[in-house]
Amino acid sequence: MINMIKSDLYRVFKGKSIYVAIIIILVLASVSCFSMSPGHIGVNTSFEEEPLIKDEEILNKVYETNSILETRKLMKEYGAYPLDKAQLGANANLYYFFIIVVVIVLVTDLSNSTAKNTLSSAISRKKYYMSKLVTCIGLGTFLVLINNYGSYFINLIMNGKDFSAGFLEITKLTVLQLPILYGIISMLVCIGFCFKKTGTFNSISIPLIMVIQLVIMGISTLFRFDANNILNYEFQYIIGNLISNPSNIYILKTLALAIFYIIIFNLIGYKVFKKTEIK
Repeated sequence: MINMIKSDLYRVFKGKSIYVAIIIILVLASVSCFSMSPGHIGVNTSFEEEPLIKDEEILNKVYETNSILETRKLMKEYGAYPLDKAQLGANANLYYFFIIVVVIVLVTDLSNSTAKNTLSSAISRKKYYMSKLVTCIGLGTFLVLINNYGSYFINLIMNGKDFSAGFLEITKLTVLQLPILYGIISMLVCIGFCFKKTGTFNSISIPLIMVIQLVIMGISTLFRFDANNILNYEFQYIIGNLISNPSNIYILKTLALAIFYIIIFNLIGYKVFKKTEIK
């Protein structure tokens, strides 16, 4: 299994995709730091940290300007706030980079029948599954660290200590977010083993987060109930909520949900893989 992991890592770092992903992550972090405004991909976010700007006069000026330089000037004049901490609230964006990892490590093998050659040797399906899962989680962790600490150091260089939450706080928030991120990686690995083809995997995984949000909001509108009770435990909302000083109970609930994701999705993925004929 260790040899398989080493082989996959060699293949990943020999290719260009992982470096393109790292560059994009750092560019996005740089843009967010320069514009002093974290961004996210999705329908909405429940991140309820104190508003970056409370002064209505300055807030109106920010809304009225179309210039990033002017926005940056206004934000600087407003005063200090932890921009790097706010950036971590947008870490649901990492979902799309996890898709890249799973495609490179797993789906390409299954789609191109490379897995059949591997399984025809002395490698069992259990070891194959575990090696792919460990590699995906390892690379996912690598990208999370690049993103979080890249954001921290870029922000520190661009904006100074007054706009930073500090190294220890960023580390604490990273640890809080990792379990649910591992749960999402496990979900993507499960989808990869279930559907195998790159095109099918991409068509399911890429819109999945936004589709789930839209479905929850649509059902809540139709049946007239408060969607926030459910959305608070949706992936993007969890990522945002975990950086906004959540209660210990909420942290434990999200940890339990993450463990549930990891166990259930990997059980499903392995059982499907175990019974599927690899062509």
